[in-house]
Amino acid sequence: MKRYLLVALLLSAFIACKKEDENNIVEPSPAESIAPNGFNFSTVKTVKIHLSLLSNINEPLANVPVTLHNPRTGSQLLKALTDVKGNIDVSLNIASYIDQVVVKVGYVGLPEEVLAYFDNNQLSLTIGGTNGLAGNFIVSASNKSAVSGKSTQAVRTLSSQFSYLGAYDDNGKPKYLTAQRGNVTADLLNFINVSLPSTIDVRTLHPEYLLDNAKQTLDLVKDGAVYLSFISESADFTNSIAFYTYPTDHPPTSASEIAEIKFAFPNASLAGLGGALVSGDRVKLGDFKAGTSVAFMLIANGWDTNTKVVKTDAVKYYSTKAFNPESDDALKAHTVLLHYAKDDLFVLGIEDLNRERVDDKCDHDFNDALLYAETFPKDAIRKGDYGSLDRPEDADGDGVTDLFDEYPNDPKKAYNNYFPSKDSWGTLAFEDNWPLKGDYDMNDLGINYRYSYVSNASNQVVEMTADYKVTTALAYFHNGFGVELPFAPSVVASTSGQVKSKNYIQTNANGTEAGQSKAVIIPFDDQKALANNNISVKLVFTSPQAASILSNAPYNPFLISDGRRSHEIHLPGKTPTALADQAVFGSADDKSNLGIGKYYIGTNNWPWALQFTEPFNYPAEGKAVNDAYAKFGAWAASGGTQFTDWYK
Repeated sequence: MKRYLLVALLLSAFIACKKEDENNIVEPSPAESIAPNGFNFSTVKTVKIHLSLLSNINEPLANVPVTLHNPRTGSQLLKALTDVKGNIDVSLNIASYIDQVVVKVGYVGLPEEVLAYFDNNQLSLTIGGTNGLAGNFIVSASNKSAVSGKSTQAVRTLSSQFSYLGAYDDNGKPKYLTAQRGNVTADLLNFINVSLPSTIDVRTLHPEYLLDNAKQTLDLVKDGAVYLSFISESADFTNSIAFYTYPTDHPPTSASEIAEIKFAFPNASLAGLGGALVSGDRVKLGDFKAGTSVAFMLIANGWDTNTKVVKTDAVKYYSTKAFNPESDDALKAHTVLLHYAKDDLFVLGIEDLNRERVDDKCDHDFNDALLYAETFPKDAIRKGDYGSLDRPEDADGDGVTDLFDEYPNDPKKAYNNYFPSKDSWGTLAFEDNWPLKGDYDMNDLGINYRYSYVSNASNQVVEMTADYKVTTALAYFHNGFGVELPFAPSVVASTSGQVKSKNYIQTNANGTEAGQSKAVIIPFDDQKALANNNISVKLVFTSPQAASILSNAPYNPFLISDGRRSHEIHLPGKTPTALADQAVFGSADDKSNLGIGKYYIGTNNWPWALQFTEPFNYPAEGKAVNDAYAKFGAWAASGGTQFTDWYK
């Protein structure tokens, strides 16, 4: 509270007489009210999210990490693992202005990024499965061109060295796909992910894949048919995939000696992500004699979305590494070819950028294009000549592959999550002179908050850390700060980090506040006594807690006015704790009505506190928030439906 308000507070009566039938009155909004009755001044909305991750034969993909991001700021809003059914079902508080999110799947074989939208505050999205994408997706979150709805049967002509396997549509999708699609199983994807994980340099993880003696071509020892199935891609380009053949004992010595290069996939881009392919799309490359080698080539950004042909003058990367443009022989390889014994097939991974680039754009992960080849009969290729996909490991046995497990040696922990974001803070802004109105500059006490959660493989929370940072305190009062959490005190095994400088807070043995029906923590009881404005409170639970219980952060925060434990100031509409003095409600300028669940709303429907899931610039001393922010008034008057980003 500001010093000049102290006298007014001391002279005011805190207890107001109430009429017997007050609880039955539905109050109209006075003409001068800044907001309609019932508006809680929330800048946040709760959304429900359903995600499903499937293989192309509709197998669930379990324990796959997924993150959601604010497309405007890039900040991470959520991290979770898919369950045994391949699903994530969660509620989440996000800024009201967010209508779309970027869904990032850190799992090779599925689209890396999908731009999704909320419909009536709900998002339902299937990634993978028969159709590749289904539900509330918009377009690619990348910069690829949109796909075309046109189709043609024509076969375009090229220079004499290049040809197409057959006709394709205006998205570069072949018309000669086989009737039977290739199976991209959950097991195959698991093996690929530990062998060629996204953004991890193959030279570090599997240098043996790039040795000089590592085979990069299919060398037939018997007559056989060769098929090529598209798995996925993680490129910013609309790449083209081709193949060429030659006698195994007489390889070409230069690219110009290749007799013919045929395009298998003119546009090797996923549906909705710059192309029209779905995982498992398969083509027959041909029937070949024993003694034939089948090699592969990628033309970087080869598909021309305007002319609908492959640009044969674009940069090319070959299985035959000597033909590639890098001058350093150690960086010439652009393909890896790895045997997967379970299904007896060969996974082809391709890097689509010059590996000598100095701008760090090339990540050397060899999964910009992923396909697999198979032969019939199966013994047309001698398997022992090839490297193998790596086997997934799970050291702690919790079901999460070590690659994705942030705690690979602890079966009780799997990953970390944050609210509102790993990279930013939320904000609480308080006026401290309730039940009297103030100047509404919302800077008597300002606190940044961030909650961190350690979760297990079942998405249950094992530990929780609440970080708070006092960012403004332009008040005379010695104010404290508390948070009521959405579970009983008995759920908490221990707490640490709370700062006590006064004697008015009584605690249980586990550190939660005594006398409360719900767990309450008091990060500090006197802001002016803090030696450090950064407070970190850690909670350890007696048993893992469902993520749904903890999804409503920042929970129920409140200011304790000038060391008077009974005087709590909460966000509008939030209930007081069991230790609040209910006799104060409805007195002075407070218009709370406990009978109808109306709390902490003042004269003309003004609030005493605001919260944001992002940083907030507090108004200058004495300048009301509606004067500091031009759109605040219109936002409040609309009941929060207009100018939802008024504070940006």
